[in-house]
Amino acid sequence: MTTIPKSAAASAAAAARLEHQWLAPSRGMAAFHASFKHAFETNYALADGSFHMHGMTLPAFLQRARGVARSLDAHHRIEEAHIFPYLHKHPSFRPSSDHVQSHRIIHDGLERYNAYLDKASRDPASYNAREFRAVMDSFRKPLYDHLDQEVRDLEPESLRAAGVTLDEVRMLPF
Repeated sequence: MTTIPKSAAASAAAAARLEHQWLAPSRGMAAFHASFKHAFETNYALADGSFHMHGMTLPAFLQRARGVARSLDAHHRIEEAHIFPYLHKHPSFRPSSDHVQSHRIIHDGLERYNAYLDKASRDPASYNAREFRAVMDSFRKPLYDHLDQEVRDLEPESLRAAGVTLDEVRMLPF
């Protein structure tokens, strides 16, 4: 049986801990983004009225749908206030960056989404699955592209290439 010298094992363990720290932002963001996609897809699927088969009324479904918009909006606000500033060296996270611009495009989609939910809440007879899905479709691609790109930009290679330090990565809430 071959044994690894303690110093080599300690070095390997330290390297693994460092790599885990570098991976935390992309893994953490990937988990958040996967939950947004799942909620969006679930609402899209239920929009056809099948929410009734899951014990929801139309008002309950509309409230659930509204929760996705609130969560996504809060997520973007948190990113811009508490994550992006630590990543200012990376061009994708600067105040005028692609990610911030994407947030604005997604926000416009969320405004249409919320306006539709408001209309359907005021007048339930006006609810139409095709119309609601069309609103969702109007910003699905920019939303998903943004969610995927943000995770890629948080991968260790991307952060290192931009000059982000491990100390800056450690400041992130992941």
